[in-house]
Amino acid sequence: MKKLLRLDKNDRWELEGIEFAIEERVGNPENFIGRVRELEFLYIWADNIRKLISRSIAFLGRRKIGKSLIIERLYNIIYSEHKGLIPFYYEFAEGTRSGREFYHDFLTRFYMQVVGYYTRDITWTRTAADFKTDVDVTVFMEEIASLSVPHKERILTDLNRCIRMMGKDKPLYEYVLAATATPRSFATTPGVREQIVQMIDEFQYLNMYIDAGVEDRPCKAYMSTAEMKVAPLLITGSLMGVVSEELMRWLPHRFDEFIVPKMNDQEAAAMTVNYGMLYGHDITPGTASYIVHVTNNVPGRIVDIVTPKFGKPAISTTEDADRALEFEVGQGTIKSDWDEYLALAMNAVNHVNMRRITYFLCRHEGEWYYPRDLKRALSLELDDSRLREELALLHKYDLIELSGGRYGGVFDRTLKKVLMKHYGDILGLPVKDFDAYFRNDSLLDYLHERVRRLELSLEEAEVLRDTMNVLRGEHNNLKGHYYEREVLLGLIKAIIDGGGGLTEGIPVTDFSYTLSFFLEAGKEIDVVLEGGQVVIMAECKNYAPENLHKITEKMVREFADKARRLMKERFPKKILRLGFFSKHGIEEKL
Repeated sequence: MKKLLRLDKNDRWELEGIEFAIEERVGNPENFIGRVRELEFLYIWADNIRKLISRSIAFLGRRKIGKSLIIERLYNIIYSEHKGLIPFYYEFAEGTRSGREFYHDFLTRFYMQVVGYYTRDITWTRTAADFKTDVDVTVFMEEIASLSVPHKERILTDLNRCIRMMGKDKPLYEYVLAATATPRSFATTPGVREQIVQMIDEFQYLNMYIDAGVEDRPCKAYMSTAEMKVAPLLITGSLMGVVSEELMRWLPHRFDEFIVPKMNDQEAAAMTVNYGMLYGHDITPGTASYIVHVTNNVPGRIVDIVTPKFGKPAISTTEDADRALEFEVGQGTIKSDWDEYLALAMNAVNHVNMRRITYFLCRHEGEWYYPRDLKRALSLELDDSRLREELALLHKYDLIELSGGRYGGVFDRTLKKVLMKHYGDILGLPVKDFDAYFRNDSLLDYLHERVRRLELSLEEAEVLRDTMNVLRGEHNNLKGHYYEREVLLGLIKAIIDGGGGLTEGIPVTDFSYTLSFFLEAGKEIDVVLEGGQVVIMAECKNYAPENLHKITEKMVREFADKARRLMKERFPKKILRLGFFSKHGIEEKL
């Protein structure tokens, strides 16, 4: 099977050969645009599972950054290539479930996907990956009883064990342990040659919503499983701070963490224009650039803004985009998404301080502050330990960033807009001035960014010019040195051939040469060839034809003066012969 991860034109992917074993939430697969680096990285990581060298990884990023879309496409590529790697997708959802319920659900969905992989029947994989559809282990056993499936006996044994275990009253954590061990247990069964790639979506909900009885951190069940090279995990998490903290505390050294970046400008702009056309907007490249800016290149936010809703304007201009943004942060999906993050943090953090700190850092995007700097800038009446606790919680719930002990704003400008829209006390503005400020703030941000990039581009251009001048000089020097060797080889050939002229009287058995013979005054002679009673000194010029005017009589005289000085100092008793060579000739006036 040939490689199916192939980039097409305009940041799109080739789809030929890919069977969509699970539905992708992007909808039409053609609408999946970009994410080149991320998919190529995960594709190589997955391919290395077959070599038993891949470690489990955590693929972390805030909601709407596109994590699930990426792993869904990876799943379908792996399934379609059918090269001995069984993809297993499982999504933890909000809502409390017991460890027993989780065990039944997890094991059943795992084996449904195994059967789907072996039989090439995507009905199994699509049902297993659709978490709005309930699954039943008993019904599943009956349905596969008549199928011809590799390792069917082992599969049925595990399903029967599940049914028996469900009838017992074991501690809830034991069910969690049994569930998480299932994929690696199957992959290590004698005779099973395939490896498993476990794609576990929204990992933070495992601890938040799975009731494991006395064990309040059920993620610990992955302690040994995460190290198994036959079935490594690719987990995602929308609450990056929560997942990162849990991995550090309860699963240390089990996962390599990777932060899913925002889309690059080109990919994000292409996506904006594409969705604009799909939804009937007339989005120009300029408007697309503006939308990309106000969403910080976050793909889900771009879709939120361009998705039509009742009362929301069609988009063609930046003003339309501003009105669509205001709709979304006022009553749309963007508001509801950020409300969840804010609610989690505000359960533990003083509301006023939380809003002020978060807004301040959003407002000063790209700048970083130590706690003492924030305390001074905001005149916070908090002791240092309390301030650090609140900052740690804000970071844990992904409302602010942390780097090297300093805090900064998140890279999603829509959070700032939600704070502005719903917590006007932060701004201290009269109601009548708020709407104008809201709109102008986005445009000013955008223009400021354009100016910054222009200044950066000019600075980069200047650096590039300097670099090019240096490289051009080095290149010209190399060309000159190469021509010097050409001249030297020509002289040596003339000596060997006995052709006379400049080399007349120099014996083949008695000559030596030096390239770039330096004089004490810092000047140099390009070629010095000594033989018998004769010494030849040559100047070599490799000027382009359009620069031959730079070869002047003065240059020739200066060369002759250098040569005579060297002759007097080093070769006083020999005959001096001078040669002035120009690769492309000289002007007639000389």
